[in-house]
Amino acid sequence: ERPVMVVGLDAVNEGAARTVREVAERLSIPVITSYKAKGIIPETHPLSLGGAGLSPLADGILVPFVQQADLILCVGYDPIEMRPGWREIWDPAAVNVIDITAEPNHQYMHQATMNVVGPCAPSLAAIAEGVTPRATWPGGEVVATRDALAQAFPVADRWGAAAVIDEARRVLPEDTIATVDSGAHRILLSQMWVTHHPRSVLQSTALCTMGCAVPLAMGAKLATPEVTVVSFSGDAGFLMVAGELSTVAELGLPVIFVVFVDASLALIEKKQRERQMTNLAVDFGHHDFAAIGRAFGGNGVRVTSRAELRAALIEAQGADRFTVIAAEIDRGSYDNRF
Repeated sequence: ERPVMVVGLDAVNEGAARTVREVAERLSIPVITSYKAKGIIPETHPLSLGGAGLSPLADGILVPFVQQADLILCVGYDPIEMRPGWREIWDPAAVNVIDITAEPNHQYMHQATMNVVGPCAPSLAAIAEGVTPRATWPGGEVVATRDALAQAFPVADRWGAAAVIDEARRVLPEDTIATVDSGAHRILLSQMWVTHHPRSVLQSTALCTMGCAVPLAMGAKLATPEVTVVSFSGDAGFLMVAGELSTVAELGLPVIFVVFVDASLALIEKKQRERQMTNLAVDFGHHDFAAIGRAFGGNGVRVTSRAELRAALIEAQGADRFTVIAAEIDRGSYDNRF
């Protein structure tokens, strides 16, 4: 009566998106993905509860939902993909849990009533075969959870990190490939960037790598030159790999690089401040990232409002070279946002 599917990166890597969606739709099963598996079901779908595992604010909504379920289907999901708050959140003696994985469970971060070691799509299809569809979640919990997530991550900010993400999502095409560095902006983007296709949000899948958004975007544009590719970096992460712009220029890749500029390691600064620790080694100089883009032969634009960002994004999509968009945001832009 209250099933839920938790889908992870292995399902994406194995190309299980079609089966996940078919089973979810036929049996009315809501789908939560790890943030690494965003887009395996379109996040506009009424059964999608989005990508989880990075944001404590989102987890505060999604974990209680999962704990109401009477059947949990884990499909290619490894709990290392989520924050520690997702470990041992259910008791397989009290609720039926089916865990489909490529390898036996040796991580002991969660347990299941039944473990299936095998490929995601055929295993899920076999489990669902012959099951009679029925109404699920009769109390309207799925709609209520979607509404709660929308309220937790509002899009009406006049300016700031959330406004940058929202405006980019509004302006750029549905099939845009977004790449994202680790940092505060990634946590917010994992909840606010509406994803329609698997592999359309690319990020570090293991080590929370700073600077990875730039080379990921380069690779994505080389592989799919017909698709708009946008890279989201914090200013510190972008500084680590800024020299790669020379290669972007030499390859003639019209990638859009959005840099969140607040002259701070924002996530660590936020954690230090919230724990009443000394501000230490998280602040640095304010640099002209638009000028850096121009110096390497691309376009460079500094933006301080939604209107300026919108205009820059529209122009960048028609450019014959890369564009660096330096989005100047206030410190504290992430406070109480994720």
